[in-house]
Amino acid sequence: MKKPRGKGANSPVIGSNGVHTEPGDNSKYASILLEINQWGKVDVSDVDALEDRFNQFIKFCSDNDIRITNQLAYLALGIDKDDVYDWVNRRSRTPRHSDFIKKVKNFCASYREMLGADGKLNPVTLVWWQKNYDGLKDQQEVILTPNQPLGEQLQPKELAERYGDIPED
Repeated sequence: MKKPRGKGANSPVIGSNGVHTEPGDNSKYASILLEINQWGKVDVSDVDALEDRFNQFIKFCSDNDIRITNQLAYLALGIDKDDVYDWVNRRSRTPRHSDFIKKVKNFCASYREMLGADGKLNPVTLVWWQKNYDGLKDQQEVILTPNQPLGEQLQPKELAERYGDIPED
């Protein structure tokens, strides 16, 4: 394939649209999604059933050398990112659901961090994941102190004692 030239040549959405697959990759990904989709529904009201499904998902990923991602985990659990947000923030379901989904998110975050620590994940990508999925953020602490270029402020009496009487015009 010829590399694009000119305006937009380095854009991730021109040419291959930023997707870099090898022959067979799309079949692999479609097969993974099909397999998970065929597992059937899990009773999302039952945290024990969700935990069993998550463990099944992790074993499936391990047995098939599949990278673990949040969205794939959510698909396996039969939920979406909106459900996750609601559960984490206790807007729906039970406190046990909140604890469970936080554990799932922490598992996925720890997995990515291990990839990054082993040099298997681009550091920029790791930071993006951490900021967008793991709740981390860039933050600088700025402490403002009043600027007093003349030193501490003295009362008129203290000024008179220090510098003597100031003649008046």
